[in-house]
Amino acid sequence: MKDFFYKNNDIIVVLIILIAAGFLIYNRIGIIMDYPAKLAEQQQAKAQAAQEIEDGEALEDTENVKETDKNQ
Repeated sequence: MKDFFYKNNDIIVVLIILIAAGFLIYNRIGIIMDYPAKLAEQQQAKAQAAQEIEDGEALEDTENVKETDKNQ
């Protein structure tokens, strides 16, 4: 038995690593597959926030022009 482990130690270690990696990937595959969708949502939220900021600044500029016209 000792000779079996001595001769096949590298193969056993590789098999243990492959089994552990396969187990982790199998358990996390849902999270891995959802990652691109999360990135797209974050990008969309950033773009929407930037658009709202631009719209807010445009609205403020319009109000400033109206106030200036009234004062003249």
